[in-house]
Amino acid sequence: MSHDSILTVGKSTVQMGAYNDRIYLMSLAAEDGPEIVDELISMAVTEDLSKIFAKVPKSQVLPFLSCGFEKEAQVPGMFSSDDGVFLSFYRYMWRKEQSDRQELDRVISVAESKKGKGNSSTLSSSLLMRRLGTEDAHALAQLYGQTFKTYPFPITDPDFICQEMRDGVRFMGVYKGDSLVGAASAEVAADGNSAEMTDFAVNPDYRKAGIAGTLLRSLEDDCSKSGIKCFFTIARACSYGINSLFSKGDYEFSGRLLNNTNISGSLESMNVWYKVL
Repeated sequence: MSHDSILTVGKSTVQMGAYNDRIYLMSLAAEDGPEIVDELISMAVTEDLSKIFAKVPKSQVLPFLSCGFEKEAQVPGMFSSDDGVFLSFYRYMWRKEQSDRQELDRVISVAESKKGKGNSSTLSSSLLMRRLGTEDAHALAQLYGQTFKTYPFPITDPDFICQEMRDGVRFMGVYKGDSLVGAASAEVAADGNSAEMTDFAVNPDYRKAGIAGTLLRSLEDDCSKSGIKCFFTIARACSYGINSLFSKGDYEFSGRLLNNTNISGSLESMNVWYKVL
């Protein structure tokens, strides 16, 4: 199945399709508000998609809530003068059902118990970390292909990665000789106020080498030099490792996005974590 399409609705950016069985309002243009809510719902009906997911400034949430959207997470200071809110609209009740809730709650409590303990930030001398460029796109695509059975965006396509880089996404990677063994990225918002920490992948043979923590720290350092104050992530809710990584790095848990994302072969719930400098 091909990935979902990115399209423009009014002046807003939306991802839509059967791959994630959803519409994702990625960026809301202020002039598209309140009318866009009805438009998204009618698009979901036409395409028979079971969920609409929206990331919007807090000041814009009322029209969504009054049409049946539910608030699932909030990130303070995501926008230059406003918080960011994640909202979801469920067209079918099965899309909200959580058979694994107890396990996902346990992941959070384990992560919370490690709050602020810090991530190791030194790599062994055989590992080299650096900012990645388009010349690394094939190695990145390969690493992501080995790590994720499915992913909500086509990150196993080198052309997509090159386009992301041209659009300002910052990738960091760790090499062992000629092999890329770990990578992550920071997607900087258009207003330069926030960055989403995402696309973490580490070769299983190097999982205990402190790579993910080092990548997170270096991305934060790189972004904060550009004046970025708010960091957040949308992490797989079932992963002890990635949730603990952010909790150790002093991120706050903000909420769970139910059955949100096609990742590693099925629809999974995702946790939102944030940190404001």
